[in-house]
Amino acid sequence: MQHQNTRSALKEKDVKIQDLQERIKEKDEQLELIRIQEKEAAQQKQHLLKFLKDKEKETEALKRIINEKDEQLQLMKSALKEKQMETEALLQRSALIKKEDEHEKLNQRSASKEKQKETETLLQRVKEMEAQLQQSRSALQEKDEQLKSFKDRVAGEVAVSIKTGKTMSLNNPVNKNRLKEMYEELRSDWPKIKKNLKSNKKHPDSVKELIQKEFRDAKIDMRNRRKMIDKVFEKGKNDGGMPQKVDQYQQLTVQNLQMTLYSQKKDAGSQKPFLENEAANPQDVLKYLGSECYWLGCLMALNNPPLQPDWENHPPSMDRWDVFPQNITTASDNE
Repeated sequence: MQHQNTRSALKEKDVKIQDLQERIKEKDEQLELIRIQEKEAAQQKQHLLKFLKDKEKETEALKRIINEKDEQLQLMKSALKEKQMETEALLQRSALIKKEDEHEKLNQRSASKEKQKETETLLQRVKEMEAQLQQSRSALQEKDEQLKSFKDRVAGEVAVSIKTGKTMSLNNPVNKNRLKEMYEELRSDWPKIKKNLKSNKKHPDSVKELIQKEFRDAKIDMRNRRKMIDKVFEKGKNDGGMPQKVDQYQQLTVQNLQMTLYSQKKDAGSQKPFLENEAANPQDVLKYLGSECYWLGCLMALNNPPLQPDWENHPPSMDRWDVFPQNITTASDNE
């Protein structure tokens, strides 16, 4: 009897040890994920610092230009002063030779007028230089104000992101506007794709079913991915993690997944068939079409909120090849 109790106790210990090992493994996975997110945040900070340094370099370059303009203005003023002294000397000489013949007086007066014209011209150039310098100074002041405003705005956004757990998005290549542009690019390729498929006797209903299926599969797959991410971070909250910090890393994980899908496609390059050629293999065209719909559908599904082509508001048409809706809309979780 005692031997059986001992075996039962050992078995319970083994179960507890196994459970503890699984929890340690989950903690290690969460820790690794957090390290990755901190690395991504550090990279964003480096990009921001580089942007600020570039702005400061522009300001310094503009300051150098203003200094050069200022030096040119000083040279012009020196030249003007010399011209004025020459004019005064000439006028004094004119006063001393009043008794000379009228011809000499006429020459002196003519020379004096020419000097006066030169002086007036130089004065005009000095005024223009001063106006240009003032414009440069105004431009520098505007640049300084823009830089200060940018620094204040970025500092405010960073402070808000620290308080709320939200992340900043600097030039996100897969934001909602970019997704709309990529959808329009796909629609612009559709006439060429349609021409190839029609010439190769492909049925429009089967093509429409393929397109909708790829977008639908992409939405389902990405929804499952997001649920997995939510589950991992929900454990972090339940284990005593800071809710704001966990939410921040959770959002970053979804954004990084979206960026990874986008970058993999762009780095690999488009495998677009030669759509202008009606003799191109229709299977290659269908493969390309399905791949594009699934890839774009994944990016749309990972947007916040998720997006999809507006199938419901796509008006019926006599043209059975009129497949793509004109707009995209927020995707419903019930679909």
